[in-house]
Amino acid sequence: MTRTIPAARRRTMLGAALLASAALGVGLLSGCSAGQITQTDTQVAAVPGIGAQSADGQIVLREGVVAYADAYKAGSTVPIEVRLFNNAKQSVKLTGVTAGSAGTVVLVGGPSAAAAPSSPPSSAPASASGSASASASASKSPSAPPAPAPVGSSKIGVEIPVGGFVSLSQSTKTYLAVEKLTGEELRAGMALPNVTFTFTYADGSTTTITVPELPMTVPLSPLPKPSPVVGHEGE
Repeated sequence: MTRTIPAARRRTMLGAALLASAALGVGLLSGCSAGQITQTDTQVAAVPGIGAQSADGQIVLREGVVAYADAYKAGSTVPIEVRLFNNAKQSVKLTGVTAGSAGTVVLVGGPSAAAAPSSPPSSAPASASGSASASASASKSPSAPPAPAPVGSSKIGVEIPVGGFVSLSQSTKTYLAVEKLTGEELRAGMALPNVTFTFTYADGSTTTITVPELPMTVPLSPLPKPSPVVGHEGE
C-alpha cells in the first residue's frame, strides 16, 4: 500500500533540510575565516632594511638601512638608521660602529656629539711691544680658514635599557653616519659593506653585530617617470 505524505509535512521536512544545509555552510565559512585570522596574526609585516642579532643572541637589530640618496660621492656624509632592541637581563650601550674602509662612523645629535668647550682666553696682559709685533705679523700673513665643524662624535655611547629599544634615525634627530665617505661613490640600490656594531654590557662584557651589507632604503615617494620619446615627422 502506497502512503502519500501530506503537502504540509513535505514543506516542513524541506524547510528543515534547508536550515541544516545553511547551518553547515555557516560553520564552514566560520572555520575558514578563523584560519585566515590566525595565519595573518602570525605573519610578520615586511619592513625596509635588514635585521640581525648579536653573537650572544641578546641584542637585535631591525630596519637597518642607509638613508636614500641618488648618490653619495666621496667625502659625503652617509646617514645610517637602525632600531636596536635589548633582550638581555642587564642594560647595554652601543659603544662603537665601524664600516670597513668606507670611513669613520660617528654619532650625530646624541649627547656624545656635543661640541667640546673651547679653552678660555689668556688673562695675562700683553705688553705694548708684544701687541705691536703681533699686529704686524697678523697684517703680513693671512689668517687660515676655520676648520669645518665635525658632523658628529666618534665617541659613541647610546644606552639601551633592559627590555627596551632605541631608534637611531634622522626623524629622531639622533643617528649614525659615515662622516666622510672614502673610495667610490655609493649610488641608489647599492649597500654599505661590512658594518659592525659593538655593544658593552653593564658588567663590562661585550658583544657585536656584523652586517655584511647594509642596504640603501627606497625613496619615500616614487621617482618620476621618464617623459615618452615622441618622434618627429620625416624621421
